[in-house]
Amino acid sequence: MNWKAIFNPFEKWDEKYLLALGIVFFILNFFGCFYAGMINDSIFHLSFLEENQMLADVIKINTKSYLFAVILLFILAKFINKRARIIDIINTVLISQIPLILTMPMMSLPFIKEANQNIKESAGHFARIEMTDLMIVAIAGCITLPFLGYSFVLYFNGFKTATNLRKWQHIVAFVIFSLIITMVSQTIF
Repeated sequence: MNWKAIFNPFEKWDEKYLLALGIVFFILNFFGCFYAGMINDSIFHLSFLEENQMLADVIKINTKSYLFAVILLFILAKFINKRARIIDIINTVLISQIPLILTMPMMSLPFIKEANQNIKESAGHFARIEMTDLMIVAIAGCITLPFLGYSFVLYFNGFKTATNLRKWQHIVAFVIFSLIITMVSQTIF
């Protein structure tokens, strides 16, 4: 296996295989999020579950945020390249989230969940935050950072492959569009 297959699987493997793999991880994400006490209110963003939220709520919010990203990215893809296909955009969103899904078991560790909860409860009162909680969350963040970076690489390469992205103006539009998708999705979901 070469580096291209790792960083741009969209050129290496069949879109049906990628779609099946993406769907499997999409479904696993529901359970990972619920167990970790989080939801994907946007691609690339996790929020804490409210105390009364159930697995059905996780499924609903995660699905809406993924669909929102797919629809808006598909609109941009069609603007850039009229021959862009929906399956390629769906694969871009689903496959790019796999590295983040793989971090869910770590995020569901009891001491990390407790540290996150303690910091959440101390919001606005920095003096009340325990140093150990802060260190635990910081270390967990540092561990997940390479996964987040890899996720962005897959996201960009998937969209680049789906649209035959070449012009710098289109790349800038893609970055701005992605930021808007992430921020708006967090707000409405």
